[in-house]
Amino acid sequence: MLTNIQARANKNGYAVFSRNSLLFVLFAVVIPNFLFLLTAPFYIASRLISPFLYLAAGVAGLFLPARLTFLLFFAAAVVDLTLIVMIAFHLPLDVALNSLQYSASINPAASLLYVFIAVIVTVTSALSAYLISRYRARLREASLVPALLLAAALSCADLAWTQPYFRTPDVAFDSARVQTGMSADAVIGGGSNLLIVMVEGLGAFSDPEEGEALKSILTQNLPQGRYEIEYGQTYYSGSTTGAAARELCNRWGDYIDYLTGMPADDCLPNQLAAAGYETIAFHGFGTDMFQRDKWYPDIGFQKLEFLDQLEVEQPEHFVRRCGSVFNGLCDADVGEAVHAALKAEPETPKFIYWLTLNSHIPFVKNEADPMACRSETPRIHNKTVCELSNLWSIVFEQVSEIAADPELAPTDILLVDDHHTPLWERAAKDGFELGKVDWILLRHRDKHSGHPNRPPRPTTP
Repeated sequence: MLTNIQARANKNGYAVFSRNSLLFVLFAVVIPNFLFLLTAPFYIASRLISPFLYLAAGVAGLFLPARLTFLLFFAAAVVDLTLIVMIAFHLPLDVALNSLQYSASINPAASLLYVFIAVIVTVTSALSAYLISRYRARLREASLVPALLLAAALSCADLAWTQPYFRTPDVAFDSARVQTGMSADAVIGGGSNLLIVMVEGLGAFSDPEEGEALKSILTQNLPQGRYEIEYGQTYYSGSTTGAAARELCNRWGDYIDYLTGMPADDCLPNQLAAAGYETIAFHGFGTDMFQRDKWYPDIGFQKLEFLDQLEVEQPEHFVRRCGSVFNGLCDADVGEAVHAALKAEPETPKFIYWLTLNSHIPFVKNEADPMACRSETPRIHNKTVCELSNLWSIVFEQVSEIAADPELAPTDILLVDDHHTPLWERAAKDGFELGKVDWILLRHRDKHSGHPNRPPRPTTP
């Protein structure tokens, strides 16, 4: 049918770049992509196939009733925005589709940026659908070539200018625990507690001085000689649940693997629980998100201390809420609960996994400003990265307090980031190395001491 239309147009003398052809380019390509064309020099949104989705809706709209044309453009907009979010937060397709069931747990309307984008994309999509329906008769005589060329140009520009931000290296398995030698046998043989802090969205600073500005908050007040401090970087794969698979189970994967029967006997929590450790997971959001209430026990966590449990067990300590779209407990308050759990029943060795929350994008600024972001001499030059570092500093300060506690039994502390920082601004994104995340290990020097009721544990051969 389209071939016949094009043949008729050529017979009647319609040029490839006729007025009608250019109108179709405007209606089916320029208008629905207008927001992203306008902001592309400054902001990142992965839209490799999106221009073709709107173009396909425009072509179909030449032959369909107006209602269906509006529906197609709306569907294209939904897919467009979903792909942007999915890729920005490093969600594999199966994880992204499965994650839709948790939409009720978050509040996108809490972010003015998200609301603005959704409104603009909806308006431009509706405008495109209206114009194509209104001028359908004229547009049927248009050549599709200019629209295809522009859609292809937009896709190629995305491929060259945006996709490099989201490529992860195809490397053999790597993790902070592998690099530091923190295997289950090493932990058990050392006789110390182990605290792993998974820091939401920290990534790896591309400027070592800026990275050091944040790390110094953790290390500057540590008791002299108590810890060996090690730094490094590791590759990552996937989103936050992929980071859990990486650091807890020594494999690339995500939560769907464990919900569908992936063997978990060799996951660190299971191994330590079998050796007599108490294994506890902390997080400031609900256990239903990504069904952690189901697969966390499978990989070996005996106790979950999430928003669900903490606000019931200690309501007086968890009154505050922090964050926007992911609104939950404040990291500072959860950190205090982690501290208390490490000190409870000192004769029992403990493994605690604390996944932080409040630095999730989009974020709410920290009232305090330890990184001097609002001064004339900020410690990190990019405003967005600096304000995010203020949030990360809350976690670093809390961990520093835990590590410096003289009553704390010997505890190895590993801070590691889950994935590359999912920032929208190009200038902010450039502040981090692509494909890598930082880790910091505080390795306790004095093993088998500080446990008045716990005998030394024999080294596992």
